Amino acid sequence: MTEGTDLNWLLDELVAKVAEIHQVVLLSRDGLVMGASAGLSDADARFLAALSSGYFSLANGAREHFAAQAVRQAVIEIDDKLFFILPAADGSCLAVLADAGRNTRMVAYETAMLIKRVRGHLVAVPRV
Repeated sequence: MTEGTDLNWLLDELVAKVAEIHQVVLLSRDGLVMGASAGLSDADARFLAALSSGYFSLANGAREHFAAQAVRQAVIEIDDKLFFILPAADGSCLAVLADAGRNTRMVAYETAMLIKRVRGHLVAVPRV
C-alpha cells in the first residue's frame, strides 16, 4: 500500500475532480479504514468502512447463491444520494458517496479510473 497521505491525496483528488462525489473511503477486507477523503471524521470513516464491508459481504453472498463470478459494484440509494461500493484489490473496497441523478456515469467512470491507477497499491495485507 502507498503511504496513507499519498492514498488520501488520491481520494481527495477524486472528490475535487467530480463535484457530485462527497466522500470516499478505502477499506480493507475486514472493514478497516485504509484511506479516507478530507472532511471525514475518523468516526464517520470507520462507520462508512464497516457499513461498506457488511454490504459488500452480503453482495458476495448473493453472488455465490446465484453462481455468478464477481460482484462489480453494490449500490445503495438514500434519498438524493448514491452510495457505491466497488472491489479494489484482494478484498479491499472503495466506497463512494455521491449525488444521485446527475452525472452518475461520470462518478462511475472516475471511480473506476482511480481503482485502475492505484490497484497495485491497494493490496490489503493479511493481519497476523
